[in-house]
Amino acid sequence: MALSDAERFPLIQDLSHLRSLQQDACAPSFNFRSGDRLQSHHLQQVTRYAATIGKQPFWNDDTQPTWMESYLDWCARTVPFYKGRATTLSAQPTISRSDLQTTPWQFVSSDSNLDDLLVYQTSGTTGAPMDVIFDPVSQACWIPQLESVLNRYGIRLSRGTGHTAIALICDQQSTLTYASLSAYLGGAGVIKVNLNPLEWKDPDHRKQYLEKLNPEILTGDPFAFLSLLALAPRLSPKALVSSAMKLTEGVRNKLESFFRCPVLDIYSLTECRMIAVAEGTHRHRAIRPELFLEIFDPVHDIPLKPGERGELVITGGNNPFLPLIRYRTGDFCSISIDNSIPYLIDLEARAPVAYYRADHTFVNYVDISRTMTELPLAGFSVHQHTDKSVTFKGWSSDASIKPLVHEKLSTIFGTGVSVDVTILPFDSQRAKPVTYASDFKI
Repeated sequence: MALSDAERFPLIQDLSHLRSLQQDACAPSFNFRSGDRLQSHHLQQVTRYAATIGKQPFWNDDTQPTWMESYLDWCARTVPFYKGRATTLSAQPTISRSDLQTTPWQFVSSDSNLDDLLVYQTSGTTGAPMDVIFDPVSQACWIPQLESVLNRYGIRLSRGTGHTAIALICDQQSTLTYASLSAYLGGAGVIKVNLNPLEWKDPDHRKQYLEKLNPEILTGDPFAFLSLLALAPRLSPKALVSSAMKLTEGVRNKLESFFRCPVLDIYSLTECRMIAVAEGTHRHRAIRPELFLEIFDPVHDIPLKPGERGELVITGGNNPFLPLIRYRTGDFCSISIDNSIPYLIDLEARAPVAYYRADHTFVNYVDISRTMTELPLAGFSVHQHTDKSVTFKGWSSDASIKPLVHEKLSTIFGTGVSVDVTILPFDSQRAKPVTYASDFKI
């Protein structure tokens, strides 16, 4: 049952700014309604979190965080998946995405309030889609996490209604879009828009709407930012925040040159939100002291020594619906402690893969991922060649889906791009395929 705006924004009495964002003559056809659902006690928790995130100490190579013992004890007492486990970290096995996918309810603490439950579905760009559960507090804390990064650059977010603090920019075939308000920011606007011209009454409205709002912070992935750059909007953001995939130096330089502001590359996971921010080309500075970072052997459940390279594993967080103990991220790096600050060295996360239509406009691989999840595929790989032709290889027990795969890919890439589809028996692939590959570079 849909919530009312009063239920979405219980702390904001005057919703006139929300209406102006939704009903502007240049506004897109928003397809979703979103609100932070923060009650007074929630907002107090978010405010306390904001006050501590930049002051709480991290850890050193030979120590664990001071909160670790009580956190593991709490998990063992209140979280079904961890019930009865030892309260020492060394005794904990790793967990993986498949554990969260299979039984998400097993990770819900008995201390959580089910009335606070919020659900977000991942796009599945690195695997099958997954429902991730939050509460209003852990959901809203992404803004204090962002502020802790911006503060290092002397950037402050404005409070109060009447302006737009943050715009989430997308460029996809389809995605949820909305206008919302942040109680934590005193009623400031937060919007999510899709630059796909089909979602606007007039393609020129994309530029006009954003220019009218002039958001303080623009967030998005490299593809969305390049599409925004092509519109050449007259904006004066305080910063651009790129996430979801690796930001190359070439794209960063283009964006900084045009928008004349810092462009921050943040490493983040839907499962736990922000983790680290890039400093230079080879290392990422840890953002949150309540996330303990380790490096494990990629195959065996063995933690590696300081400085050794392996899979990043995470413990902690502030989400009672998804507390993590030694969660394998699927990303690779080593860890170095510098002046009591952990750094991820040579992080190997999701790199941007460039796909193009015949007219050389971008195809976001998120669109491919979402489309393929509708089909009975055990796995797939998509490769675009220099002549823009596309080769698709999928593994399935149902070979009859080949025409449907061809139709869906042809719709995504449009006319002028040839698509070749091969469907193989689902058990014929032993190694994990490279899902996305392209001969084009950003």
